[in-house]
Amino acid sequence: MLLRAVHSYGNGLSMSILFRYILREHIAPFFFSLGLIIFIFVLNLVFQMLGRIADKGLPLATIFEFFFLNLAWMIALAVPMAVLVATVASFGRMAAEREITALKACGVGPTRLLLPPLVASVLPAAFLVEFQNEILPIMNHRSRVLQSDIHRKRPTMVLEAGVFLFDIPGYVLYAREIDPRSSRMGDIVVYDENDPEWHTTITARRGFLEYDSVEAGFLFMLTDGEIGRASKVKPEEYQRTQFERAMFRVKAPGTLLERTDSQWRSDREMNLHQMYETVRKLQKDPARNRKQLAGYWVEINKKFSISVACIIFVLLGVPLGISAQRGGLGVAAGFSIFFFLIYWVFLIGGEDLAERGFISPAVAMWSPNVLMGALGLFLLWRQTRSALAIPWDRIVRIFRRNRPAS
Repeated sequence: MLLRAVHSYGNGLSMSILFRYILREHIAPFFFSLGLIIFIFVLNLVFQMLGRIADKGLPLATIFEFFFLNLAWMIALAVPMAVLVATVASFGRMAAEREITALKACGVGPTRLLLPPLVASVLPAAFLVEFQNEILPIMNHRSRVLQSDIHRKRPTMVLEAGVFLFDIPGYVLYAREIDPRSSRMGDIVVYDENDPEWHTTITARRGFLEYDSVEAGFLFMLTDGEIGRASKVKPEEYQRTQFERAMFRVKAPGTLLERTDSQWRSDREMNLHQMYETVRKLQKDPARNRKQLAGYWVEINKKFSISVACIIFVLLGVPLGISAQRGGLGVAAGFSIFFFLIYWVFLIGGEDLAERGFISPAVAMWSPNVLMGALGLFLLWRQTRSALAIPWDRIVRIFRRNRPAS
């Protein structure tokens, strides 16, 4: 396919064959790296959050919903990274197999090789603009509300044999014997401190326990027991009642996940129209609302700057891939992580500086793109001068020269 493209170009024909060839080289690395990056983000979130939600006794569907809602911000970050990885991997493979050299011999320079991925990068950039404006705010809002509901839910209460349970407010539960398969218990004690006038102690030789999901509490069916009540006001007063069979309900509020809704939205939970409306209201008193205004302008600019990063990373990735002269996602991922970390440090640092009022939000959010774009143009200029974009041989000699003698 490449030989056909070179031959066609050499005969002055259309570059469509070469265009399609280069784009096909990007498809597999892009989707593979996109899936891998999202998988890494998910693993990181699992390690961060699983310990906080595992003891809540949540339904499996709710746990999956929580992680699904967090996929939105992962996609917003992963798409530009995947573009950079795919570009470096594709051009690195072509350089390693001397395809770039063959194209240069036919007069196809780096600037022409840049055109296919640069044009194609408009698609993920446009997708991200729409995604961050329409889908990301909704999923961020739902994720925050669900996380708040999970935080309010009490951990799952487990009654163990021979262990006092203090998790239910106003009650202390104890059972010497418990059969976990049948929920049958022996030698049961329930201390009730909810009555302001009486200390109540319920004991029974045998009993059965079940959870009442409707009333959000425990239902005890006890046999051969007694109820003792001691007055809190008159310590000498004591009541004792024996029973053969009795049923008691112990309320345990907060054991069920109560789903709520919230009308309030933060700046990351708004689309562009909502943020512009909020900014218009805040601008009526700009001195008082300076920090809030800065925060909203940061988010507005960020929605576009992260999207445009897809195009900037192609500009950077082409000379990096040609200079690497090695194919494979390992090398591409190493380059991409390094430069994306630089990009992300500038983005987060700029956001903090903008919210403190040191620089404007536009400068803060667009300076990483300007930096990476300028670096990409410089490396591309070196490639057009038939020089390695990154002089690896010189760097290796410097390291060897500075290495201490053994």
